[in-house]
Amino acid sequence: MNGLGHTLVQVPPGVQCFVGEEARRRRAIEDRVVRVFEGWDYEEIIPPLFDYADVFASRALAPRTYSFVGRDGSLLALRPDFTSLLAKIAAGRLRDRPAPIRLYYSGEVLRYEPPKAGRQSELYQMGLEHLGGESALADAEVLAVAAECLASLDVRGWVLALGHVGAFGGLTAELIGVNLEALRERVEGKDPVGVREVLEAGRAPEALVAAIVQLTSLAGDATVLEEAAHAFAFCAPALAAVDELRRTVRTLSEAGLGAQVTIDLGEVRGLDYYTGLVFRAYAPGLGFEVGGGGRYDTLLARFGRPMPAVGFMLGLDRVALLLDRQGTAAPPPVAEVEVVDGDDAGQTLLRARMRREAGVRVRVGRVAGGEAAERSPIHSGEAERGSWECDAAPQGTTTERSPIHSGEAERGSGGCDAAPPRQEKLG
Repeated sequence: MNGLGHTLVQVPPGVQCFVGEEARRRRAIEDRVVRVFEGWDYEEIIPPLFDYADVFASRALAPRTYSFVGRDGSLLALRPDFTSLLAKIAAGRLRDRPAPIRLYYSGEVLRYEPPKAGRQSELYQMGLEHLGGESALADAEVLAVAAECLASLDVRGWVLALGHVGAFGGLTAELIGVNLEALRERVEGKDPVGVREVLEAGRAPEALVAAIVQLTSLAGDATVLEEAAHAFAFCAPALAAVDELRRTVRTLSEAGLGAQVTIDLGEVRGLDYYTGLVFRAYAPGLGFEVGGGGRYDTLLARFGRPMPAVGFMLGLDRVALLLDRQGTAAPPPVAEVEVVDGDDAGQTLLRARMRREAGVRVRVGRVAGGEAAERSPIHSGEAERGSWECDAAPQGTTTERSPIHSGEAERGSGGCDAAPPRQEKLG
């Protein structure tokens, strides 16, 4: 027995179990999203559940990877991320396929989360990667696909909040003696006082300090970009990022998506591989995003095939929770069960097979207590989430902002007060 004491029927904290109605509801969400992916000509990929640990050796992923030694002595790891795997596959098995390569995935990732962190270790993600091709058009396409996914799920009031890492990166490129990770956290948390406190260590010019502080408030409709252009006029890289966002917003507006687009230049998540556009998807009912993504033009070079890339993901747990809170979470209807019973097993099975050929949902043999007996939860479609999930996850994490795509904290979709899975795209 490893770790703390447990019984054989307990499940470790951080994992999930869905049965019946809840499982059908989640499958229906996945089916809708996958249909959208395929409608945009993305090809499904089912990558391995584990790979060599060095695939996930980035600073963001390595501390959260479940690794183990294989029988041959190789250091292996359960996948904590899809994007790194897809980058490796694009550079390896698909190396002869011309760009752009469009791939989508739907499945689980596993990440270590410290005990009592209130986060799931087992996450279900649905996402895509657009590898290669013209960057501006690919960015707009991925945003359009994300928009259609949300619309197809009947999410109400959704918006895509766009940012660009070039704004923060450009403004901070010449800073010396400043803890950039702490600065990112303050900007991301919309904490202007905290931003100034961090910047005090670097003795930066006041104009630069004022521009970085302003990142915490540069959020809203597209007119924010005009304000940003004025604030960043002295910094060419930051100004270039604003211009790139202007073009993206213009493209989306011409495509009929302008009303669903907002700007958030304080979107500076702590992931190292983003190089351009970043975005998050929000909707009323949650105090955190349901998914998001961005551009990562340097990741594939690590695997020997330099190529620009952009992608996004939706967290299934978050989507399910959002739909539940918005009142649109009803599972697909299930046909009534026809009981096929009899004393002769062969004849009973024959009748059952005939009814199945007619498309009828059947059950062989009577329910204990007769046909009218109440069905047990596992048969009635009630989702059974283990109580360990609610007990293991502390409250108070529902408004935490987090990184996203493939790449985070919310209430569990099972309805308990646990924080649901963090949905990061970590590369």
